[in-house]
Amino acid sequence: MSTKTVKTKKLQSLFMRSSTYIALILPVLLWGSSFVATKIVLMSFTPLSYMFIRFAGASLLFGLLLLLMQRTKALDAKTHGQLALLALFQPGLYFTFETLGLQLTSASSASMIIAGVPAAASLLASIFLKERLNKREWTGILLSVAGVLLLALFDDNPQYAVSSLTGNVLVFFAVISAAVYMILARRLTTKISVMNITAYQFFYGGLFFLPLFIFRYNTMDWQLIEPISLAALGFLIIFSTVIAFLSYNYALSKIKTSHAAVFINGIPLVTVLAAGLVLGEQLGYLQLLGGLIIIAGVTLTNLRSTKIKQPVEIEVP
Repeated sequence: MSTKTVKTKKLQSLFMRSSTYIALILPVLLWGSSFVATKIVLMSFTPLSYMFIRFAGASLLFGLLLLLMQRTKALDAKTHGQLALLALFQPGLYFTFETLGLQLTSASSASMIIAGVPAAASLLASIFLKERLNKREWTGILLSVAGVLLLALFDDNPQYAVSSLTGNVLVFFAVISAAVYMILARRLTTKISVMNITAYQFFYGGLFFLPLFIFRYNTMDWQLIEPISLAALGFLIIFSTVIAFLSYNYALSKIKTSHAAVFINGIPLVTVLAAGLVLGEQLGYLQLLGGLIIIAGVTLTNLRSTKIKQPVEIEVP
């Protein structure tokens, strides 16, 4: 093998590793910023209007991508029913609880509680799917639960002293919804690709919010929409939903899910920094302690010695 060939292969390997890490870092930045962007959107949009427009817009973009990539396939009625059920939990119930919770708590607290989703999913999988957990994983789950309880019940963020408990409990319900979704989705990944699952999820998610959006249409003052809220909504649709998912999906095709999940633990850090810079949110000591405990627990839970990829662990905050 010539020296030129060896150098070319090394460059290709370096490019592959670099592109994979970039594809992991990008969604962390986008999803971490999404909590802040959502609070900005809610300055002008009602929760139902925001949720319907976000997922209707994302479903259209994903539909176009699937057509361009020629990756659409006919599905039977049973599979469509399963996809509709998935959409009920994610994005339906997940984003309903998260969005309502974000009106009553800080973006920082919400992102830290949401970080407990992988641990919650592992716990439910051990109960309903009979997946065995080792001592390290149980320790991680218990740490995550302790951190979520500390953050939800004793949130000392000074800007949300009155409403933080209610907001954090709503966000916790979002965690449960996402964990249930992940359990239901595992069987579907053997039938259709993650790309198709997500595209149909957004489609049924838009349908889920459509009747509520129509019913509450008159509660939205469309003439008072601030340009910054409109820009934040566009950011959530294009970047935090479509581009972030595609980027993370690419990374999952290159490395193990357990390794990729460790990067996702950086989302709360991005949210805390973005919320401080953009929204001026302050961080309480108990809030910081709870967040660190959750992240430590999730890290322990994600370090699973398994060779099986679980692509359904893609979360779209």
